[in-house]
Amino acid sequence: VLKRLGLAMHEAVSHLARLVDRSMQVHVPGYTARLGNLVQETEKCKGRLLYYFPPEASKQEQTSTRSSWMSVVCCTRSKESLIQEDGWIGWHNDSGFFTALTPDIYVNDADGEIISNPDPDGAGLWVVTREGNTKRVEIPRDCMCVQVGECTQIVTGGLLVATPHCVRGCRPNLTGGVPVARISCPCFIDTHPTFPLTMPAGSDRMSILGRSLSYKVPPLEDRWTHDGQTFDEFLSASFRRYYTWTIQGAA
Repeated sequence: VLKRLGLAMHEAVSHLARLVDRSMQVHVPGYTARLGNLVQETEKCKGRLLYYFPPEASKQEQTSTRSSWMSVVCCTRSKESLIQEDGWIGWHNDSGFFTALTPDIYVNDADGEIISNPDPDGAGLWVVTREGNTKRVEIPRDCMCVQVGECTQIVTGGLLVATPHCVRGCRPNLTGGVPVARISCPCFIDTHPTFPLTMPAGSDRMSILGRSLSYKVPPLEDRWTHDGQTFDEFLSASFRRYYTWTIQGAA
């Protein structure tokens, strides 16, 4: 089932990437990325079945620096009495090209029973809008969502922009004592490590950087250090910068 789901997600994003090519060739002078071929032929298509453990209501002090860092890279149990804004997954941009997302599933962690989201106004995926506001995203049960990554922002000259996002846990006072967990299955679609992140010939580096949406994530200019930087160099720089950003703050 998961393999069929992954193949369907890859096929859908491949079609979307071809439409992106068609649009960029009209609206972005010098566009040459050919994302349709890149996505269709890539071997870096990674599906992940993720399980987010229930936040725990507690009067303990806020989680340690180490726990705060871990919330960025995995799904952790919150020890705070109030749910953090980004307690299930910290604010971040996807560093690759496209991420396909299925609708989320909420379950009783004690017995695995599927339940409705008891905190529909709070728990789930949150994004930063073009206006800089935060907004919860509800993916319909028969739909799939596709997020744009920072590599796509670069190769489209900033016409498409990476979306800062996080995942917020259920507020314990709304769960009726049920330990609510969340399940999701994102599919990350990228390219080979040596792919050069080159902006279109008619684009300007500062305008691409200036299209980024939020102070909640490390600045793109700290990680995309030069035109033509390879995908693996960019990923390495992003991992390092997110680590220092989380441990040391926005410095």
